[in-house]
Amino acid sequence: MASKTLTIEIGNEFIKVCEAQVNKNNVMVHHAISVQTPQDTVEDGFVKDITQVSEAIGRALTQEQITAKEVTFVLNSSRVATKEVIIPYVKMDKVQELINANASEYFPVNIDDYVLSYTILEAKKTKEEQKMRVLVYAAPERMVESYFNLANLLGMRVKAVDYAGNSTLQLIKIQIDERPTLVVQLGMDTTIVSVMNNNVLQLQRTIPYGESLLLNSVMESRNVKANVALELLASAQIVKNSLEEDETTNSLKYLISNVNRVIEYYSSRNTEAPLQKIVIIGEGADVLGMDVLFSNETSLPAERLTLLKNVESYNRIKLSTSLLKQYMANVGAALNPIHLQPKKSISSKAEKGANVNIVPYVATMVVMLAASVVLAVIPLTRYTVKNNEKKDMEKEIKNLSSVNEIYSEYYNAEDKLADLKAFYLSTCNNTEWVYNLFEFLEKDMPKNMLFNTLAVDSGNVTISGATIYEYELAGVLNSLEQENHISNIVTSGYTHNKDKGTVTFDLSFSIVSDDLAEVETTNGEEAN
Repeated sequence: MASKTLTIEIGNEFIKVCEAQVNKNNVMVHHAISVQTPQDTVEDGFVKDITQVSEAIGRALTQEQITAKEVTFVLNSSRVATKEVIIPYVKMDKVQELINANASEYFPVNIDDYVLSYTILEAKKTKEEQKMRVLVYAAPERMVESYFNLANLLGMRVKAVDYAGNSTLQLIKIQIDERPTLVVQLGMDTTIVSVMNNNVLQLQRTIPYGESLLLNSVMESRNVKANVALELLASAQIVKNSLEEDETTNSLKYLISNVNRVIEYYSSRNTEAPLQKIVIIGEGADVLGMDVLFSNETSLPAERLTLLKNVESYNRIKLSTSLLKQYMANVGAALNPIHLQPKKSISSKAEKGANVNIVPYVATMVVMLAASVVLAVIPLTRYTVKNNEKKDMEKEIKNLSSVNEIYSEYYNAEDKLADLKAFYLSTCNNTEWVYNLFEFLEKDMPKNMLFNTLAVDSGNVTISGATIYEYELAGVLNSLEQENHISNIVTSGYTHNKDKGTVTFDLSFSIVSDDLAEVETTNGEEAN
């Protein structure tokens, strides 16, 4: 009988504890509980106060009567970097070694401060090609160390430190069909967006926004606590059909904007396999109306995954099957976790493995060493040349590594600029140009012309008046058309009054203030 696996996901808002039993692709959940994270103890995946966090976890374990001595942690953080790479087909025990050797080429950071792990997406070994598609993960070492320190305080061994993107990926594979699908794991603090095609991951991005944006907006606007706000989001139609409908729904603007960028990025590079749908999973799947909002804002059909396939509750009276989707990262980590671990932990294991009697191998090693020296002389020159070429290429890649950061900064700045424009426009009013309109009319209006009525409403002007000659009216209309602040000029014609010797007329037009005119001009230039 398969043993149980304890998994713990620690977020800024909640700690999720789950104990499950895995049999192939079937998972039986025995225990699952969420507790509030002690305030200011966790920041974007980094456990700042392991004492308070360990006490909170200890209380949860006692409540659920969990006595496990081994734990798999699920790391959920926007600080974890991912990179898809293509490597030569090698034996499984050589993959990590190859990734470590080339890590500086994958990530534009000081790689000494990070620990690496990976998951294999595809492996091809044919006559034509022998290669592997690998998704490499890089996590700050100090962050990973905080989980090992936490395990020590809990009196447990660390089985693995997984990343939420990988753990969710393992569970997604048995939840969706083979069509190109955008899977949005809407967590509390971060959102992981994955593109799947034929059950193979094509693209994965982490967005530093989550359901907490919506949760905080509901808590603030309705003056309720987090648990009440979550119940409201799950039972009442608080999320509207579009972002512009109300302030609460608009709190998801940055999140959906980033999702749309992932869609655009994938679509531009995979025209032969366009996305067919969106599947929303995680905490966000509980929010009523979230699927309709995503569908309207992305132009793709969207659905909320409310029940997990192949995942059952051991005690449905105590733990409803419908609640299991809130523990997707935990369940996925029980299936096939990656292994992020501090370098000193790896070194200590290597040292233990090195404490063996090597005397029987000395003679063989001496012979092999002598042979290798002879064989190494021949290709040494060729190796030196290739090594220099490799160093030149590494330097060129490093020089170009800032492009991703610049790309991200550009779009963040674009979002902020759009917000500033919208805020600034809300302070402007077309009626501000009314005084200038009067000055303009006094300057260009013929002496014989009189206005009986002149009304201005939100920049829309209507005028009824009279003059003596038709050409005077034509001259005024021509002057109005030449003015940049005036548009949409409409006249209902004119009427001759032979008794009074006058021409009466009605006309309407729109005016725009200097500020709004400048913004509209700028927008027009950007569109071109």
